[in-house]
Amino acid sequence: MTDSSAQVPLDQLDRQLLHALQLDGRAQFRHLAPVLGVSEHTVARRYRRLRAAGLHIVGEPDAERLGRTRWLLRLRCAPDAAPRIAEALALRPDTSYVSLASGGTELHCIIHTGSAEEDEEVLLGALPRTPRITSFDAHCFLRTFCGNPPRWYTKLGALTPAQHTELLPESATKSATEDTPESRNRTAPPPAPAPTSPPPICLAPDWHPLELDDTDRTLIGALAKDGRAGLPELAAETGLSSSSARRRLERLRETGAVRINVDFPPARLGYRKRAMLWLQVAPGALQTVGEVLSTHPQTDLVAATSGPSNLVATVICHNPTELYLYLNQHIGALPDIQAVETTPFIREVKRLAPRAPGNRHSA
Repeated sequence: MTDSSAQVPLDQLDRQLLHALQLDGRAQFRHLAPVLGVSEHTVARRYRRLRAAGLHIVGEPDAERLGRTRWLLRLRCAPDAAPRIAEALALRPDTSYVSLASGGTELHCIIHTGSAEEDEEVLLGALPRTPRITSFDAHCFLRTFCGNPPRWYTKLGALTPAQHTELLPESATKSATEDTPESRNRTAPPPAPAPTSPPPICLAPDWHPLELDDTDRTLIGALAKDGRAGLPELAAETGLSSSSARRRLERLRETGAVRINVDFPPARLGYRKRAMLWLQVAPGALQTVGEVLSTHPQTDLVAATSGPSNLVATVICHNPTELYLYLNQHIGALPDIQAVETTPFIREVKRLAPRAPGNRHSA
């Protein structure tokens, strides 16, 4: 049974709160209230209404920061088998997204692996042995331009630029000045080499994946159930004191080991048509096209991948007409896009949190 509050139309304040929570999913109501120009009680009431309408806030480990590989799987199944296979994939702890597309015979799944042995077990073992899967393609994420974590709600412009800046978490403002691999990648490139030699491939020499201990993993598991869990709850889960749990959580967030992600059904905001775009882009233009697409309000995920479609994007539109106009006016205007295939979503089976029996945040 659906809560009646889920049917209440959302107004500008609801959209502002969604924007604010996507900037910092653990922001305290007393911090949000003065920036939004309402009372703390009003923020709490609106938050409860959004929860009843489908808002989920969860903590997720960052696969890339932890040295894991993300794969986008495109599976084709017998029509009567697709829903069952989608549900089975959603129950795997190593999947973070599962959807049904293209008439219900195609599945999209994002799965994380941590070693060549895991790659082989999933891609050469488990999936080929699954009955009723007729074919599948595995696309390795090479570079994510947007969507890790998802930031689509912040593109709707509910907050003013000043409000947006004021509500950014401290770690986000610090990252702009700290000496990190990410910040070094934003610096000006060295002078171009002589035309006869290819440009050098520059990697941060001291980058290495983060290592987690058992307490870190327990803490992330607690956040996967509730990304806004209080310090007493996190302390009870981990056996730490509240102050130690706070320090450990701050470290995990500042290093990028865990992200607090926010999900809310776009249909509640009037956006009812979602699709995956499989793009073929001139190799030398991947960076440029990826950065341009990541600025579009319609894009939720943009990433360079392996495979014949070397750039993928998920887009969110109000209706099929808007999707058509986006393809015609925005995708069609980029000369380096050589081909595009569009597969509309029918149903999203899993989003964000690891899904397992008993997880109250399961999709």
